[in-house]
Amino acid sequence: MADPSARLRRPPGASGPPRDPARDAQILRAASELLAEGGYPALTMDKAAARAGVGKATVYRRWRSRAELAAEALDHAGLTDDLVPVTIGRGQLRAELIATMTRATRSPDHSRVDLLSALLDTARQEPELCSLVRQRYIESLHRAVEGVLAHAVERGDRPPGRTDPSGDHPIAVSAALALLIHWQLVRGRQITDDDIATIVDALLLPSL
Repeated sequence: MADPSARLRRPPGASGPPRDPARDAQILRAASELLAEGGYPALTMDKAAARAGVGKATVYRRWRSRAELAAEALDHAGLTDDLVPVTIGRGQLRAELIATMTRATRSPDHSRVDLLSALLDTARQEPELCSLVRQRYIESLHRAVEGVLAHAVERGDRPPGRTDPSGDHPIAVSAALALLIHWQLVRGRQITDDDIATIVDALLLPSL
């Protein structure tokens, strides 16, 4: 049976009233908007409080730093919700890779796309932000694509690849995803189905 107090709990070590999930969502939505508008430099605890219409103390009771606030805002925005392997069936590795990468970069919710673009555009100048994006988005994207490849091995569509003793991701996957992630920044437009198919056909599949 669910704990009836689970909806309203104080963060560890914090005092004051228990956390209200609705107020949390209000602040996280404000933080996501600030990130989408100006990247990490645009997000401060004070601005998030003002945008959400709450006191600064309300924000500081919940998150100890803007890095923690930004990290939870990424999750709240659903940035990694679609980062899962798409499996279709035997002989469909190419279609699975394209579908998985398309889901990862295309969303009917344009605010999520804008948020990711803003974060990627500022990540290089903000090491703390870069680490957050890598942990929450890029690593999840690697796992999704590598999950497709693992399924292909299991059903005999491709031979097992060599395991990197360092534990790093396969270089072919890393190169393809680096191009995928930065395509919109370099080209200045949203990535298309043809762009994704080109990355899979010209870079990923030949390398595998």
